[in-house]
Amino acid sequence: MNSDSNAKKTQTDKNRNFNQSTHHALDGIITAFKEEANLRRDFVIAMVVLVAGYFARLHYLDWLFLILAIFMVLLAEFWNTVMEHFVDLLVDRQFHPLAKKIKDISAGSVLIGACLAVIIGCVVFGHAVLYYF
Repeated sequence: MNSDSNAKKTQTDKNRNFNQSTHHALDGIITAFKEEANLRRDFVIAMVVLVAGYFARLHYLDWLFLILAIFMVLLAEFWNTVMEHFVDLLVDRQFHPLAKKIKDISAGSVLIGACLAVIIGCVVFGHAVLYYF
């Protein structure tokens, strides 16, 4: 029997069911966390913010804004990672000025999202501090 026939077949067609789609999505999340230091850093910051929110006894609307801000930053990091890999694939990891521009703009979107998250955090925690004093 040919060893190639025993090898795991690489999937090239669409996912067959929800479980398969979920498995691939989880693989993507795990890969991103393993490979992207910025994503891991953002996740740690998010956990610190959530713990601080717990101790500040935030109102449920404050929680909503914090959770939205956290997910917005994480999603921006994921999309930035996708863009970086896609551009690298297209230019075969060679320098191209347009590839640099695309990567810089994609990274800029993460920075804008992070700035908004900081503003939301300042408003939420600033309000909580003022409320307790």
